[in-house]
Parts: sequence; C-alpha cells; structure tokens
Amino acid sequence: MKPFNVLLSIALLSVPVTALAEGGGARVIARMQAQRDESMARFLEREDAKAIVRAQQAAKARLATRMASSAHSERSVDQP
Repeated sequence: MKPFNVLLSIALLSVPVTALAEGGGARVIARMQAQRDESMARFLEREDAKAIVRAQQAAKARLATRMASSAHSERSVDQP
C-alpha cells in the first residue's frame, strides 16, 4: 500500500508542474494581469479613489523621508 501511495503522490504533484511548464504559467500570469487591470479600473471609477491614492502616495513619501533621515543618523563617525 505504501508504494502505491508514494506513486500516487508523485503523480499528483507532477501534473501541475507539467501544466505550468507547457505555457500554463504564461496564461495564468496574463489572466492575473487582466483581472488586476479590470479591478484597478473599477477602483478608479469610485469617487473616493483619488483621495485613497493621494493618501497612499503621501504615506510612501513620509516613509521615504523617514528612511532617508534614519540613514543619515546611522552613520558612524569614521564614515563620511
């Protein structure tokens, strides 16, 4: 019974790998990108989308500023 289970497990694990190896991965990625684009288009149709995008951009800018200032303060005396 154990050899049968091992062979069955190997067969079941190899089927998805062969499907992705034969171009299935490209189709999956293309489908994900199409769904992402459709989702983003619907999101941008909302009235509050611009405010949300502005808030996200402001948060990224604050994080970048914080990271840049912490990089300056972490330098040792020996480094210029």
